[in-house]
Amino acid sequence: MVIDTSALLAVLFNEKNGPRIAEILERDAHQLRMSTVNLAETLILVEDRQPHLFEELKTEILSSSIRFVSPSVKQSEIAASARIKFPLNLGDCFAYALSKEEDCAILTLDPDFTKTDRPLVPL
Repeated sequence: MVIDTSALLAVLFNEKNGPRIAEILERDAHQLRMSTVNLAETLILVEDRQPHLFEELKTEILSSSIRFVSPSVKQSEIAASARIKFPLNLGDCFAYALSKEEDCAILTLDPDFTKTDRPLVPL
């Protein structure tokens, strides 16, 4: 399963869907993956919104069971195509590309993904 930035932030910031997403992350810990583009996006938003907790949350993220995947050339091509085809921002395009390349569902809170051809993890 690919974790989108929105899902991880919901857990880190104790948002409404955070507890449910945390359950899914715990249940499926062995199959979690995230693009390093989304990791960068997450770290930027954590530092912007919770600068006093940045180091603690960064350590928590990096020591989690998430497998961080650097984009391949193929993923970059898929992401570029997705940006033209779907209403996705750049970070979302790389979550989409990782999902497509590894043929797995996306865990997200972003409604833009419902307009794509990728399966989503039900909440």
